[in-house]
Amino acid sequence: MPFRLSENRRREPAEPMKPLVDPADWTPADLAANDDWIYELSGAEISDLTDAVKRNAARGIDIKDVTREEFELPVLGKGLAALREELLNGRGFFLLRGVPVAEYSRAESALAFWGIGLHFGEALSQNAEGHLLGHVKDIGGDYADRNTRGYMSSAAMGFHSDRSDYVALMCLQPARTGGESRIASTVTLYNTLLERHPEHVAELVNDFIWTMHGEVSPGQAPWYEYPVFAFEQGWFAGRGVSTHIYKALGLDGAPADYTPKQHAALDAFKQAVQELAFDMEFRQGDIQFLHNHVTLHSRRGFEDWPEPERKRHLLRLWVYDADGRTIPPFYRENLKSVTVEGVTPSTPLDVETV
Repeated sequence: MPFRLSENRRREPAEPMKPLVDPADWTPADLAANDDWIYELSGAEISDLTDAVKRNAARGIDIKDVTREEFELPVLGKGLAALREELLNGRGFFLLRGVPVAEYSRAESALAFWGIGLHFGEALSQNAEGHLLGHVKDIGGDYADRNTRGYMSSAAMGFHSDRSDYVALMCLQPARTGGESRIASTVTLYNTLLERHPEHVAELVNDFIWTMHGEVSPGQAPWYEYPVFAFEQGWFAGRGVSTHIYKALGLDGAPADYTPKQHAALDAFKQAVQELAFDMEFRQGDIQFLHNHVTLHSRRGFEDWPEPERKRHLLRLWVYDADGRTIPPFYRENLKSVTVEGVTPSTPLDVETV
């Protein structure tokens, strides 16, 4: 079925401890019933994208210096505008299919991804290395380590949301087995927990602590406080319960543990999200966009191909939308690039093993 904007556009002011009425309220059954959340590029849109890639590649400048004005997409741009509307006022996610990465060089694929991302907002640095263009790839990281992030390993990941308005992933190479992307509506999760366990929601609307994964400058705190379910001026914004919220325990100045009620609420969250999750296949050339404030994501563990060039490899963007969803001022301020003193932002075309 061709892509279409979500028919649900109903939204009411959000209040803590009351059911949410929000367009991003969907279930796995809704997505399984049809695939109208997939936007397949037409031949004309692919030609438009390729023209923009070739035009900007010929300029010989760094990918990070390419601007939206320079990556004009007179054909595809109309579709991207509709997709941004779906992120903001619809389901809160979409899958764009058909970028011809098999025909592009690595640099051209990265440029295509970067150029598409420019139509949704500003790219943010994602780690202490200053990567504006991220790489989700098993480079031998140990996910159990306090300062190791899951995208550096092949491990299954807990449901979480990234520190940006949107996160985008482009598949350069799928895994040999496994590695399916998993998504869930934070809106649906909140409503489900409120109906079944309001006492747990009462805990989750209060502050927890979140690790910075050691990606801080001297003098900066290694953790911060923020609710799992937040409310601001009638808007809801959720976050995930994953290692981010456990690895902060015991950091300098942080509590050594949560209370029994907090642990029970976190456990209820993790149990319910499994029930509400939808598995999404990644094909070569697919681009997934998620609205972090209303959508959680994770992935299943995977097994790679033995050949280095066939390793599972996704490119990633963290995108800041200056006109995005209303969220608490503290977190809006927190949605800035991961900056470490002395590190210059960059757009590497690959990453090295640990």
